Amino acid sequence: MESIWGKLLPTLMVALGGAIGAACRFWVREFLPRITDTQFPLHTLAVNLVGCFLAGLFFIWIEQGPANWTMNRVLFFFVGFLGAFTTFSAFALDSLLLFNHGENFKLIVNILANCLLCLVCVFVGAWVGGRIAAQ
Repeated sequence: MESIWGKLLPTLMVALGGAIGAACRFWVREFLPRITDTQFPLHTLAVNLVGCFLAGLFFIWIEQGPANWTMNRVLFFFVGFLGAFTTFSAFALDSLLLFNHGENFKLIVNILANCLLCLVCVFVGAWVGGRIAAQ
């Protein structure tokens, strides 16, 4: 059994990736509504779409290509950065707020856009990752 000290570096990698991912999500949350001038929770959709695309791209690139990532890099990026950058808890809360405010059309658009477009993005990211890996 691995000692607790053996988990220190992986824990730090996840924490560092998570801090960077959370900071990036914060900046998207702060500035995207100002740029788009909308009350729709576009910031949550944007981070989920970008995160799903990156998840697909890097997963396939690592699996099929010349990328040789250590477990600490995988933990940093997938668990830490993407785990903090994308969040379905924010999506769920945005949906609840739209529901509570009677914004039914926005609620439906939010649910469909996050679910369907994120699935599309992970597949497109995987396809791009496969193309990169094949080079």
